[in-house]
Amino acid sequence: MGIESIFPRTVLRVLGLPIRDTVVQTWLIMAILLGLALATHRRYRALEPRRWQLAVEWVVEYVEQLVQDLGGRAITEVVPYLTTMLCFIALSNLFGLVPFVYAPTRDLNTTLALALFSLASCQFYGIKRRGFMKYLRSFVEPVAIMLPLNLLGQLSRTLAMALRLFGNVLAGEMIGGVMFLLLPFLGPLPLNLLGMITGVLQALVFTTLTFVFVVEAMGGEEISSAEVVR
Repeated sequence: MGIESIFPRTVLRVLGLPIRDTVVQTWLIMAILLGLALATHRRYRALEPRRWQLAVEWVVEYVEQLVQDLGGRAITEVVPYLTTMLCFIALSNLFGLVPFVYAPTRDLNTTLALALFSLASCQFYGIKRRGFMKYLRSFVEPVAIMLPLNLLGQLSRTLAMALRLFGNVLAGEMIGGVMFLLLPFLGPLPLNLLGMITGVLQALVFTTLTFVFVVEAMGGEEISSAEVVR
């Protein structure tokens, strides 16, 4: 296994289109999460929950508390979305710890797709909460000249999120690959432990940034004032 195997490569073609290994791994992670969701839904028990159910509830409650702490209020509509994003990115990052398997987030296309999805979610929740026209006006406030700056700001932070996640995951994969070549048995062990921690942290950072941008799009200060009056 050489260091070149860390980089994405084409594994098959569908209708002439090249399919990278990172795409196949992404499909596999999606299937795993969907299967776990269906199994959890069917085996959910309100009384005497099992340990796996308590673990699932802990993750959801953690995201709910994160939303409460960062947003200053309970925004329940974004909890399922953020929980799914956190689980997907964390599982994608941890995939690289499996022998002869690499994280799909080592591909810039994957992280860019996640960042674009994050950008789209900001527009969705912003329009849903504030209305289409009012949300559009927020791009030209306080003066119309702010329009290109606001658009550039959204695009630049999207690119920054993609590059941050991609760079951290790829760097970890490369270091792990080098250590495996130098010390095949003992070398990767401490790096795997560190990789588990950083993989989850990177997922948490990406999810937290997404939520912060969603709150900004929803008009955080205006909503807070309205809810205080209520």
